Amino acid sequence: MRLDVPRAAAPLAYLALALLIYFDALLTYIAVGHLGAYELVLRFVNQTPSAIWLVAAAKNAGVLYLMPKRRRHPWLDYAALALLLWHAAVIYNGIAQLAAGAL
Repeated sequence: MRLDVPRAAAPLAYLALALLIYFDALLTYIAVGHLGAYELVLRFVNQTPSAIWLVAAAKNAGVLYLMPKRRRHPWLDYAALALLLWHAAVIYNGIAQLAAGAL
């Protein structure tokens, strides 16, 4: 039995992932140092908060690089879906912290 991500849904997952990566970067930019984002481990992000956009662009470049390779490696769709769920959870956590007054 083989589980497949529907072919029509896979490109939407990659698009949603790209949008969530930038939304995550926006939350991190708003609350640098308060959300516990893993990007803050990078020293240049802590010193220059606008560098978070470079990190987001690099992550999206990786997504765009791997997207055409998904026909040869079907497991990439599952990886994209896992990253999509991860970023959704991170964004939910960030919004909850901002709403609770973590700033």
